[in-house]
Amino acid sequence: PAAVQPADPEAATAAGRVYYVRQAAGEDAHDGLSPATAWRHLSKLARLEDGDTAYVGPGFYRQEIIVQNKRGVRLIADPEGRFTGDAPGLVMLAGSEPLDENVFEAGAAPGVYRAHFPDFAPSGIVEMDGDQYRYLRARSTREHLVEGLGLLEVVAALPATYHYDEETATLYLHTGDGRPPTAHEMEVIRRGAGVSIVASPETTVVGFTIRHVGDGGIIFGPGSDGGAALGNRVYGSRQGVRVNAATGVLVAGNTLFRNENSGVYYLRAAAGGAALGNVLYQNAKGLRWSSQSIDAVVVGNVAFDNLEAGIAIESAGGARLADNRLAGNRQTQLLLLDSRITSEGNCFELAAPGQLVARLSYMDRFETLEAYRQATGQDLGSRTGDCGPLPAPAEVGRLHAESRPLGPGS
Repeated sequence: PAAVQPADPEAATAAGRVYYVRQAAGEDAHDGLSPATAWRHLSKLARLEDGDTAYVGPGFYRQEIIVQNKRGVRLIADPEGRFTGDAPGLVMLAGSEPLDENVFEAGAAPGVYRAHFPDFAPSGIVEMDGDQYRYLRARSTREHLVEGLGLLEVVAALPATYHYDEETATLYLHTGDGRPPTAHEMEVIRRGAGVSIVASPETTVVGFTIRHVGDGGIIFGPGSDGGAALGNRVYGSRQGVRVNAATGVLVAGNTLFRNENSGVYYLRAAAGGAALGNVLYQNAKGLRWSSQSIDAVVVGNVAFDNLEAGIAIESAGGARLADNRLAGNRQTQLLLLDSRITSEGNCFELAAPGQLVARLSYMDRFETLEAYRQATGQDLGSRTGDCGPLPAPAEVGRLHAESRPLGPGS
């Protein structure tokens, strides 16, 4: 992230003002216009106007940033304290809150626990002392949607699932290992995004670590054309970065992992987006385009160990793929459904029996690059085999431990 920050804060003054948020030393009564008069809470950033820049110092913020009806706003995390003057540390946005494990009582089935939970409908449950995968919502599982199991039957059958009964305000969960919730440190997800960009073109988001939000870590909504997400890290959410009906959005240099749906998702006719140099792993899908999104540029990404596909192009057109490394994605490295692409210079690495180089439909499944080439005429200069060393996965326990001493962020 430091590489994409401007050389100094004065570089932004021609376009707008420069503001500062410092959890360690800020006060909301200040004007926010210098490190010495910084704000403390991210909610103060709602005051930003067109062309303004905000530097956010290290801290643990259980808050969401919303940019609405602005143009050219820049949100820059400052983990090194280069601009805010703080000691180095994570700039962490968390969409979850601690869950009181003591309120649960044993349910009707082994491993199932229940609690009265009237405050809000949870968007997810996470065991913070484990790998921090989100619990599956019972109503979204195959067992409920396809096999017809009742919601509580799903929770009884499947560890790491939950159901919230809104009528009775009761939360049911099946812990990942069947032990009581008191055996874990647990959090409940309640915020939908880390950074939400609403009708705000040319907004740039740089260098944040975002975890466990209900929807997207960074969301570019309709009317947020020409935005950019650079050098961020998002995990444990539904999507890492979501581009919804916005054009020309750049997503570059981010690390996106363990997201329930995808690392990056361009949807609803998101046109002209570019995904460059991202690292994506252990998501359902690494990079994803769908629903008539067109003219994507997909270059230099590393997608590995994703549960379904490394890159998925679904009902989308004109995507151009080059120099991507797709390795060990569990079902297929490349998923193409009803879509047109131009693809060259990629590397495909299969790590286990049954993994595919590419899939074009349920029937069109290609176990070798040569078979895929013959069927599509794509990737004639691409290769299979060892694609080189992969990035080391982040240690989520260490990230969690590093974030907690920085303060409650309330």
